[in-house]
Amino acid sequence: MRLSGICCALGVLFVSTIAMLHGSGFGRFSAEMNQSNASDFLKGMFQVLYILPSLFLVVLAAFGVLAIFNDKARAQICIILCPAAIAPGASALLLAEWVPLVIMTLGGALFAVAALTSSPPSPGPQGD
Repeated sequence: MRLSGICCALGVLFVSTIAMLHGSGFGRFSAEMNQSNASDFLKGMFQVLYILPSLFLVVLAAFGVLAIFNDKARAQICIILCPAAIAPGASALLLAEWVPLVIMTLGGALFAVAALTSSPPSPGPQGD
């Protein structure tokens, strides 16, 4: 596997790690929310709103896996995954969390390296 594939695989690993870490807190935070004095509407919406970032990261990782096995489209996919991975990590700073910022920034940087080191698609046959 070339450097671009390895960097893409490592980016997928970092994004998947944060998705699993975020998703693992679902039970604890749901229980705390159900015990709080919040309205029933908020208690019902909390579960949906909590799981959406984890699902977003899983979808990013799925596109990364697609890029690993698709040499021709790797650069295009990874150039989109780069800011898509960094933005959620940067939003973790709103909660004063540095670990997601560092891991997601590294994942985004790896996607950028994968995009820059992948070979451009070869031109198809030229028609007359």
